[in-house]
Amino acid sequence: MLGAIKGDKMVVLMTMDVPVSREDAEAVSAVMGAPDGPPKGLIAHVMTKTPDGVHVVDIWESQEDFQKFSDEQFLPTMQRVLNERGISLDGPPPEPTFEEAFDLVRGRRHLSLVHSSY
Repeated sequence: MLGAIKGDKMVVLMTMDVPVSREDAEAVSAVMGAPDGPPKGLIAHVMTKTPDGVHVVDIWESQEDFQKFSDEQFLPTMQRVLNERGISLDGPPPEPTFEEAFDLVRGRRHLSLVHSSY
């Protein structure tokens, strides 16, 4: 079990709605190599399909870890992949929300849902 504080960092739950298709979101993850080499500080990541795009839920060791990942990898990669696909997002980039996470219990198996088709 992980507590809410890891060293001097607070573990956070990050949620974000991204107005792209499931296929576009999976392409961004694949280009970043996320399934095989998750970014530093990421504890867990999952996306669900919504009527307006995808809903992202992550658990991070700290908000700072997410922000560094977002600035250095996620936003530049998303912009590049979407540009290559002829897609432009209207308005500012998606805004994440953060909440303190606690009582996290890790399962015993790793499931890769990247290529599932629900």
